[in-house]
Amino acid sequence: MAGAAVKFVFAGELAAHRDFILANGGSPVAFPAGAVLSRTAEVPARVYYLLEGMTKVFTTNAEGFVRLLGYHRADTICVLDGLRGAAPSVVTIEAITPVQVVPLTSEDLCRLGQLSPCFALDLAFFVGDTLRLMCYDAENQSIGDVGTRLANFFLLYMDSLDYRRSGHVAMSQENLASAVNASRVQVARVCSKMQRAGVIRTRRGKVELLDRETLVRWGAGERSF
Repeated sequence: MAGAAVKFVFAGELAAHRDFILANGGSPVAFPAGAVLSRTAEVPARVYYLLEGMTKVFTTNAEGFVRLLGYHRADTICVLDGLRGAAPSVVTIEAITPVQVVPLTSEDLCRLGQLSPCFALDLAFFVGDTLRLMCYDAENQSIGDVGTRLANFFLLYMDSLDYRRSGHVAMSQENLASAVNASRVQVARVCSKMQRAGVIRTRRGKVELLDRETLVRWGAGERSF
């Protein structure tokens, strides 16, 4: 699993088509941080090409537990549930910073694909990348050991552009718990053991990953936490 080419943070995958979208996709719209662009079980009005800002993708169960599924940054398309037009969303998309977007209907995307087959192909690849993440996540969640799931998540995040730029995972223990479908207490316990082993270094809202080789071994289940 650790070697799979999967992304948790999507950023820039459609950057080559940014000017094309701006020229042919309509006027940009701004949303404040906290705005919900689509909500589980509701029919989304549009898909959105992100020009600026960041959104998160998550689900919430009947008890209110939030399950974090990924992030989108600029030059990606979020609310992919909207590709179906009249079908309700499976996930919720929320702006975690102010965002600027180009709203697009499924008809707009069809027209854009006809204008630019390259855009249509790259959009298909992008949808495929999100499906890869969902398959990876389903496989990882089948692992009972929280430490193994967390090690695999750290490896996944380590390959993101965000991590390469900042050198740390910018997530609280609460967000990490949401991402790996565990309790905050479980994640805090595992992070403490990882830190004592010299594999990670934790700071407030940040985790530095110090030993990729050991994370790979632990992600493969060679150690139980």
